[in-house]
Amino acid sequence: MRPKRLIRARQWVIPTLVLLGAVLLQGLVPGWADRAEGWTIDLRFRLRGPEAPHTPIVLVALDEASFQMLGDLRGENIRTWPRARWAELVERIDAGNPRVIGLDVVFDTPGWDEGGDEALARAIADAGTVVLAAHLSQAVTGQYGATTLSPPLPTLSEAAAGVGLVNFPTDADGSVRRLLPLYPWGGRLYPSFALVVAALYAGGPIDIPKADLGNDGSLPIHFRGPEGTFRTVPLYQVWSGEIAPETFRDSIVLVGYTTQLEQDRHPVPFGGAAGMPGVEIQANAVDTLLTRDWLHRPPERFPLAAVAAAGLAALALANLRRPGLGIAVLLGCVAAYLVAGILLFIQADLLLPLVAPVATAVAVGGAATAERAILAEREKRQLRRRFAGVMSPERLRAVLDNWETLLQADRPQKEAAVLFADIRGFTNATETLMRQGRIAEMVRFLTAYLDAMTEAVFAEGGVIYDVVGDGLMILFGLPEPLPDYALRAVRAAVRMAQATQPLQAIWPLRDQRPLRMGIGIHCGPVVDAIVGRGRRVEYSVIGDPINTAARIEAHCKVAMRIPRPSGGEVPEEVTILLSADLYEKVRDLVLVDETIPPFAARGKSEPLRVVRLLGLRG
Repeated sequence: MRPKRLIRARQWVIPTLVLLGAVLLQGLVPGWADRAEGWTIDLRFRLRGPEAPHTPIVLVALDEASFQMLGDLRGENIRTWPRARWAELVERIDAGNPRVIGLDVVFDTPGWDEGGDEALARAIADAGTVVLAAHLSQAVTGQYGATTLSPPLPTLSEAAAGVGLVNFPTDADGSVRRLLPLYPWGGRLYPSFALVVAALYAGGPIDIPKADLGNDGSLPIHFRGPEGTFRTVPLYQVWSGEIAPETFRDSIVLVGYTTQLEQDRHPVPFGGAAGMPGVEIQANAVDTLLTRDWLHRPPERFPLAAVAAAGLAALALANLRRPGLGIAVLLGCVAAYLVAGILLFIQADLLLPLVAPVATAVAVGGAATAERAILAEREKRQLRRRFAGVMSPERLRAVLDNWETLLQADRPQKEAAVLFADIRGFTNATETLMRQGRIAEMVRFLTAYLDAMTEAVFAEGGVIYDVVGDGLMILFGLPEPLPDYALRAVRAAVRMAQATQPLQAIWPLRDQRPLRMGIGIHCGPVVDAIVGRGRRVEYSVIGDPINTAARIEAHCKVAMRIPRPSGGEVPEEVTILLSADLYEKVRDLVLVDETIPPFAARGKSEPLRVVRLLGLRG
């Protein structure tokens, strides 16, 4: 028989391997859950909801309406606007005395109108607060790719107050959630467009603690809301004068395309299916830098520690003695961690990793539960084979349905009836038959005897707990409680007694003496449980009523010599003794002989009082 410790240790192997695999994965590939983590960040933004910008930023949108209106008014296409028109636009905006003008349009090639670039350079220089855009363009051909820097024309760069890269890093799912304040390329660090605009507005550098930057130097953007959260005006209304220059006073004015055709829309937490225009993403980045409320990440080692802690907690909880409680607590802990992650995001701008720890907890807890279920099912199969012949299908199903409860060491006491039955003189009969070479007769009789007794017991919902030769130990009220367990035990005893009548014909010693049987029944609190693991699994019952019932059944030898009154349905060859405790529960339902005197039983300080069952009333 395998040691119990070894059997119990087996249910820890697979979950522990899953835990070690999760920790190893997190340590070697920290970004394995980044795609799903990004979705949880989007969800956290949506649960938080939109909020008002903290910085006065106005967007001048090169939208569809502007394309149409300016095309109708002047017959010009904004995509091929002469540089002189851009110069006039800068002058119109500058007339409102904004703090910063950011042109999210790359002027990397000369304009087609003569003198247009010079006019734009003069307008930019006169304003003195214009930030121009540069762009890193990627070209991919087959397996090869190249990145090209597209800065503004030198004449425009020299006139501008600053130049910044408008590129944003994308996450695993293609969404924009981060800003690179300094963009590395070609061995140099190029400032981002948002950083240059923010620094110009603040009048000095934007100090970003190194601890707040990711391993790649990125900074999570604190998005304020969906498209339109920042005040947006169409370019054509600025051009036509419908928007007064005072609209831009002391604000940051960002000019950029918002149409789908320009392909400057990107997936963001609030973007929806259409995405968010690049110019509005820049506005969110600028507001985040100036407000200094960028999203914070926990320390670098926190995700690995969270994965390990989640796995260990799941491993411990899933292997509690009460697995239902363990799973409930584990789910509660997972829910609490998710709620904490959302609240810390909303209240403290903290980005706790959610996917990796939760996935680890679910994987380890699921593996532990599955392993435990497999072992439990194996033990159930063994128990089913062990008890299929001694329990009615209903009782056996009750044992299997309450399997986990029966495995608990701290089992409650239950009220039950215990019945012992035995054929009088069976040992001597066996010796006689063996000497006479009539073993086959005894085997055939025992088979018929057990079949008859089993049918009688099962008819009353009893459990044949043990069979030793002709001796039977039968339980009523276990493994599931039965409110009328005492009456069921009495009725089963009467059925067993009556079943001996047809057995008289095949009793091997019928010519010498009739088949006689003794039955003793007692009731009281007992404890039942599944004991043993692995190859040996037993349904065990413990309690004083068991010993007492055995003593009462043994006293049937004495009670048989006491004359019994007539009446009842119990054959004279069978003696059934009920303890006083059990008799009190069925007094009004049975016929008894109360002349049996109390007797001293081994292990009992006081004599046991019993009555002889004659039959059932009615």
